[in-house]
Amino acid sequence: MTNYELYSFLKSFLRDIYKGQHMPKHLITTMAMMLTGLFLGRHVQLWQMALWVPVNILLPSIVRRFERWVADSAVETAEFFKPFVWAMQASLGNETAYLLIDCTQAGKKCRTLMIGLAYHGTVLPIVWKTVRGNKGHVTGELHRTLLRQVYPLFRHHRRVVVLGDAEFSNEKVIGWLLQVKWDFVLRFQSSYLLKTAGSDEWHSTLSPYQAAGLQPGRVRHRADVTFTQSHQFAGLNVTTQWAEGEDEVLCPVSTLPESERPHVVYEMRYRVETLFGNHKSRGFRLARTHMTDPEHIDRLVLVPAIATCITLGLGTHLILIGETHQVDRADRRDLSLFQIGWRRFFRLLALDRLHEFKINFSWSFELPPAGFRPAT
Repeated sequence: MTNYELYSFLKSFLRDIYKGQHMPKHLITTMAMMLTGLFLGRHVQLWQMALWVPVNILLPSIVRRFERWVADSAVETAEFFKPFVWAMQASLGNETAYLLIDCTQAGKKCRTLMIGLAYHGTVLPIVWKTVRGNKGHVTGELHRTLLRQVYPLFRHHRRVVVLGDAEFSNEKVIGWLLQVKWDFVLRFQSSYLLKTAGSDEWHSTLSPYQAAGLQPGRVRHRADVTFTQSHQFAGLNVTTQWAEGEDEVLCPVSTLPESERPHVVYEMRYRVETLFGNHKSRGFRLARTHMTDPEHIDRLVLVPAIATCITLGLGTHLILIGETHQVDRADRRDLSLFQIGWRRFFRLLALDRLHEFKINFSWSFELPPAGFRPAT
C-alpha cells in the first residue's frame, strides 16, 4: 500500500502543478511512475524504477513505457520544469542570485552541462543540456547558449553573479556576461597572460607574485586588469590566493571589487558538487544510466531534478515551521537540508500523512553549520 499511496499522491501532485498547461495526461502519469520508482528505488536505471511501480502490468511493459517517455519529443524539459523554477523565483527578494555553472558525467560518454541556483549549502537545478563527449568536450558556445536560456528567468533580478571553474572563463562566456551586465567570478589557468593598468607589458598571472615571493596563506588582488592577450577584456579584477595546505594557486577573474572578496565568493561554486552527489553516488546513480542519447538523458535528468526540488522544499518547510527535531537531533544539526527533506518525505509516507506534504523555498533563514548546538 505504501507504493500505491506514494504513486497516487505524486500523480495528483503533478496534475495540480501542470493544471492549465495542457500537458498530455499520459506523460504526467508516466512521470509519476518514474518519480515513485526513483524515490523508492533510488536509481535512475529504468528497470530499477519500474520495479517499484504499483501497477499490475509486466515489468518489461513498464520499462518500455519509460523508454518511450524519455524518447518522446513532447517531453520538453524546460516546460515540465518551469513550475519549479517559478517557485524558486517567487521566493527571491533582494538577495543576490548566485548562478553556478558546471558539467558532470551522465551516462556512457556523455556529459550534462547544468546551471543551478545556490541555495543554503546546495544548489537548485535550473537548466541543463547533455552532449556526447568526455571532460573538456563542452564548448564555450554551449556555455553561452545555456546562459541565454537562463537569462529571461533572472533578467529583472536585482543582482546576478555567475560562478564557474576554469572551463567557463572563455571568450564566449565572459563577453556575454559583460554584455548583459551580470557579475561573475570564474577561475582561470595561471599561465594566462594579463596586463595591468598603466603597463604595456603582458605577463603570466603568477609572475608578479613569484617575483615578490608569494607565500602560502596570502591573497593578492589586482584591479583594472586586461584579461588575456588573446581576448583583451579590459577593466576586470584578478585575485590570487595560495591557501594553506594547497599545492595550487587559485586564480579567479571577476567583476567584483576587492571588498567583496571574490576568492571567498568563488568557494560557493563547490556547492554544485552537493547537487551532483545527490544525483549520483549519494542519491539517484545518474552516472550509472546506460543511456547514450543526449536528448534521452536530458529527459531522464528531469526526474531527479524534480525529486531534488521536492526534497529541498520539504526540508525548507520543516525548518520554517521549527520542526526539524522530527527527523534530526534536537540538540545539534547533523543533517544537510537535502537529508532533512528526504527523511521528512519518508516519515510522512510511513505514517500515512502525505496530506501534510508542503514544499517551500526561502532565503529568510540561516542554516547553521553541521554539528551546531543551539544555546540552552
